[in-house]
Amino acid sequence: MSGIVAIVGDSDLSVDDILDRMPHRGENLRSIKHFEGFGSLGTNLFMIQDPENGRQPLFNEDGSIACVMNGEIYNHRALRRDLAQRHDFRSLSDAEVLLHLYEEYGDDLVEFLDGMFAFVLFDLKQGRFIAARDPLGIKPLWYRIDGQRTVIASEAKALRGFEGGDIQELLPGMLLSSSSPPLTYHEHDLKTSEPDHALCRSLLQAAVRKQTVGGSRLGVFLSGGVDSSIIAALAAQENPKIKAYSVGVEGAADVEMARRVADFLDIEHTVRTFTIDELNQVVDEAIFITESYNPSTITSAAVTLLAARAAQEDSVRVILSGDGADELFGGHAAVRCFSYLELKLALEAMLGNLHRTELRRLDSITMSAKIEARVPYLDRDFVEYAFNLPSDEKIHEVGGRRIEKWHLRQSFEGLLPDEFIWRDEMKMDLGSGSANLVPYIESAVSDEEFEAGRQRYAAWNILSKEMLYYFEIWKRHFGDSLQPGRTFEMFGDYPILMSEIADRGANQK
Repeated sequence: MSGIVAIVGDSDLSVDDILDRMPHRGENLRSIKHFEGFGSLGTNLFMIQDPENGRQPLFNEDGSIACVMNGEIYNHRALRRDLAQRHDFRSLSDAEVLLHLYEEYGDDLVEFLDGMFAFVLFDLKQGRFIAARDPLGIKPLWYRIDGQRTVIASEAKALRGFEGGDIQELLPGMLLSSSSPPLTYHEHDLKTSEPDHALCRSLLQAAVRKQTVGGSRLGVFLSGGVDSSIIAALAAQENPKIKAYSVGVEGAADVEMARRVADFLDIEHTVRTFTIDELNQVVDEAIFITESYNPSTITSAAVTLLAARAAQEDSVRVILSGDGADELFGGHAAVRCFSYLELKLALEAMLGNLHRTELRRLDSITMSAKIEARVPYLDRDFVEYAFNLPSDEKIHEVGGRRIEKWHLRQSFEGLLPDEFIWRDEMKMDLGSGSANLVPYIESAVSDEEFEAGRQRYAAWNILSKEMLYYFEIWKRHFGDSLQPGRTFEMFGDYPILMSEIADRGANQK
């Protein structure tokens, strides 16, 4: 499932029209159900689990509870074993457990879920709804409240263009209902983890295992960096037929290293090379899909789009990604020299904002290619362990050199040769060669145009020529709903890294 819509209350809005605003989320299988006197649910269907019987909205036995969900509940089989004692299941869909969990536990159903999800559930007997999002915000959910009417959708763009309250993002780990404003149902454990390399290995292996279950054609994004190489190696142990996908300019460092990793693992590997002209041709689409004008998001999104389309050509349905490791283990160069307390606070901020940066890019881009991306590093159990490691386990000083991802690298020594495990960290734009797009873009903006644009759009915090170039495209797509200040926070910000991102054009000269 990839695109969901809910309208609660009297409304002249059309679910069809709202779904039309995000056609890239899903396939040509649309399903809409109207509930007289209450509201409507709709989906653009993208079926992973039980496509024959699991079409949404799904209903409980007497039709009094309905739900739509985007994402994957990894522990749904275990949940069924208890729920089946009192409930009749009509499909193998993972989303069906939501109905029966709600019947048993009400709003506390979210406490039982292990996965990545965004869902809306209608309780027609009580005349109420609930909507919830997973603790990391891997799957998106937006809403707009206007008096007695609430409209919910998978993307902000679906809620633009009509009158009503402000567009709001339901934040990770939060639940919205008819009876209350958004409430936090999950907070990360802050208990410091005792370093244990064997535990680190077993937790990540378990995360990969549960995310590769099923018969769908499986792929992995492979950059050749330590993060994706570990995921590829663990996934290959679970499914030797997994296929790796890499993108970059010809001769790029990441492409060459990815080839060596895939050869070592003996897995099928597709490399999609691109020119800077070809990358530039998908920038407009990347901005529309991600709804962002942050330079780092856009260039990464353009690269991801090319990789996702290569996987789509092979009919891949599920793809694993190494996203999240940088925020857990201090992989960003901008934090490498922080004191250990500063590092902990910085990584907390970056992890808490992943839903607006890397996860938004990954989810929206892969959904546009009809692929579901999964992120083993952001498995709930692994996050609780890795995030709470002492900071010197993340960035460790050896001989005056600070080495990032120390604990992760040590934990997986022996899984891959040292040249892969201990490869120096390289930013995605440098490793793939997409950094060459920056001067290409900035050459199209004069100093005078930048200064005028920076002043004209002061409320949107335009920090570089590259950012101005992307913002002008963003404004063409979404200018009907510009909200100074909040727009930057929701669609342009990248805490901790903004100075580095703003300076990258100068660094390319």
